Amino acid sequence: MNDVTSQESGFEKVFRNSKDGLALFKEGVFFDCNQSMLDLVGIENEEDFFGLTPFDLSPEYQLDGRTSLEKGTEKIEQCLREGSVRFEWLHKRFNGDLFWCEVIITKLMLNGEEVIHCNWRDISEKKNLALELAQQKETFETLFNESMDGLSVFDGQKYIDCNKAFVRMFGFNSKEEVIGLHPKDISPEFQADGRPSKDAAKEIIFDSLHKGGVRFEWVHSKKDGTEFWTEVIVTKVTLQGADLIYAVIRDISEKKELELQIKERNLELKESNVVLENMIESLQQAQEKLVESEKMASLGSLVAGVAHEINTPIGVGLVGISQLMDESAAIRKRYELGQLTETDFEDFLNNSNELSGIVNKNLERTAQLVKGFKQIAVDQTSEDERQIDLKAYIEEVVFSLGSLTRKSNVQVAVDCPDRVQVVTNPGLLSQVLTNMIVNSINHGFVDHTSGNIVISVNECGDKTFNLRYKDDGKGISAENLPKIFDPFFTTNRGKGGTGLGLNVTYNIITNALGGSIKCYSKLGEGVEFDMRIKVKQHIK
Repeated sequence: MNDVTSQESGFEKVFRNSKDGLALFKEGVFFDCNQSMLDLVGIENEEDFFGLTPFDLSPEYQLDGRTSLEKGTEKIEQCLREGSVRFEWLHKRFNGDLFWCEVIITKLMLNGEEVIHCNWRDISEKKNLALELAQQKETFETLFNESMDGLSVFDGQKYIDCNKAFVRMFGFNSKEEVIGLHPKDISPEFQADGRPSKDAAKEIIFDSLHKGGVRFEWVHSKKDGTEFWTEVIVTKVTLQGADLIYAVIRDISEKKELELQIKERNLELKESNVVLENMIESLQQAQEKLVESEKMASLGSLVAGVAHEINTPIGVGLVGISQLMDESAAIRKRYELGQLTETDFEDFLNNSNELSGIVNKNLERTAQLVKGFKQIAVDQTSEDERQIDLKAYIEEVVFSLGSLTRKSNVQVAVDCPDRVQVVTNPGLLSQVLTNMIVNSINHGFVDHTSGNIVISVNECGDKTFNLRYKDDGKGISAENLPKIFDPFFTTNRGKGGTGLGLNVTYNIITNALGGSIKCYSKLGEGVEFDMRIKVKQHIK
């Protein structure tokens, strides 16, 4: 009797002091519990616990979707049949918080009555970790299986897993067709660089296992033998203590096709560039020749003008010399015949003196013209800088073109301060003025019986001058005005125009003379060029 009492006392002590939540229930309701159970479910007094059912401390549904009442009743019936049942259960505290328990229910006989002993152990932390791991596993499996890239796992000898994209990519019907294959089995005999696929695959497998990861491009072959380009990333992973190779395969056939097209296109462009460079070089040579022709044409205008100017003094000189020679012959004849009188001799001397003066004056004029022509001609073919009187030099250039201006009945006025001494390249200035005047005559006054040109010069800085050129010719249309400085643009090509005159002028002004040029014109209102030029030195 004492042993029974002692056992009951020991059971009572274990029941009351256990760290697990312990309780007894019969006929479906609790009638006893320990303090750990009260703490576990968040109830202060055992009176509030007594009379509750296990389902009062459970949510309506368990994690698998079944109701707690349905599933719990099954567990109780199983316990009554088998004597004891262990399972995991989602419980609910008195305040409504959910927590996971490992539950052991055992059938007992107490005071002649059949009761059920409950043992609840809180496993929320363990269960939540397991659920989190399960969720991560599910996430990884979803990512693995649903990825658009072909994913596979290789153990160094054969494929042991792959996803759906891998199966589709290589034209297989199921994963089972892939398992057991080697990478060489889904590759052509040789790669694009000529290496055997078998040898190249061994090298890559070795590198991935020893270096941890490799990225490369690879030619694969589908089940039907079709070859295609892929980008492959292989990474060493360790699963369950074994080193495996995780491979990501992406089809880059379109990319490689584009690369090939780009490469071919680049070769075509390179060939085209060579042709274009040769054409540009030829055009540059042609342009240089045309520019030189334009300069020579300008020089030709100068030659024609000076030739016309020297015709008059040379003609007068020739007449005077001829007359002097005739009179000399006549006076000699009289002398030889003894008929020379003092009056005849005096007349001869007077006439000789007058004719000599006329010849000398006209020869001096010719010499001046030739000297001026020579200087301007040298200037137009030379790049040397020298000191000039700005006004005098402009007048010389205008005078040298006198035959052209008189023939077209064009008056040229020069408005420039006297004694402006500068150091510059006079040939460039001569080229500009010659081009301007010839352009006015050939274009501006082509349908006019007369015309006027005004060239004005003003100082606007120590070494900068404003050169304005204006004519009252037919002007330039608004459509053509923006194009007049373009090379080869001309409205007179049918009559020999090259379209380089104003382009040469523009380049001389903006480059060689370091200035600027603008053109203002309207049809019927003539043209005006506003130019800024710089000189090397302004001597004051």
